[in-house]
Amino acid sequence: MKLKPLTLTTLMVLGVSSLSLAEEISSVIPESRYVSVQVGATPAQRNLLESIISIHIPKQLETIGESLAYLIRPYGLRLLNTEEALPEQALLLSLALPDPHRTLDPVTLLDALKLLGGESFEVTINPVTRTVSYALKKDYKKFVSEAEIKQAVKSWIQKNQTVNHYGPVNKGESLSSIVTVAGLKGMTLDQRMVQVFQANPNAFLNNMNALKKGVMLNLIPHDSAVLSMSAASRIVDEHHRLWRETKVTP
Repeated sequence: MKLKPLTLTTLMVLGVSSLSLAEEISSVIPESRYVSVQVGATPAQRNLLESIISIHIPKQLETIGESLAYLIRPYGLRLLNTEEALPEQALLLSLALPDPHRTLDPVTLLDALKLLGGESFEVTINPVTRTVSYALKKDYKKFVSEAEIKQAVKSWIQKNQTVNHYGPVNKGESLSSIVTVAGLKGMTLDQRMVQVFQANPNAFLNNMNALKKGVMLNLIPHDSAVLSMSAASRIVDEHHRLWRETKVTP
């Protein structure tokens, strides 16, 4: 006996809406006679905060602020800077990262943000600008003074004027783009590239153009020994020549 196709009326009688059925059908594609593939965005892709993460925060990152920046960067989020955020956020960012929070495994990204904020701070995520900020909860404001908040803001601004670390490096990022963002501070691009390359030998595949994905870079102080402009340019040119010849890829 030949079965009749289900009509919309029949589906409605069965309690199935046409919209949900269409969504269900469109998310399943037959790959072969016996196999079907579920397609469509995952829950974590629809809501980044629901991403399940397993992460170890490198020991070079000492403060909660540095750790938060490291945590959210791969997800296209950023911390609201000091000028935009509530002043008390600096109190949290300048605190030392507790050892139990250095390894988070497994948790959702949202839970990780709440954990690093602790019980005294409320986290807010702006879905439009994709910024993360923290506010001191009302019941905890009695524990800090205005003077302490002002000092925390001042200290955090001073700390961020000198960027000591960068990472994790994303796929496609180059040494030149990273040192440009970090600041040249009177050096040429070639001088700063050579300086950072020599300070991070394990972050490259034997060539400054072959930067490894996922590594942390130590951006050594700008007052460290610097090669002359001509010497730095020769090194950069030689690395570029060797990279083109050997096609070293990260």
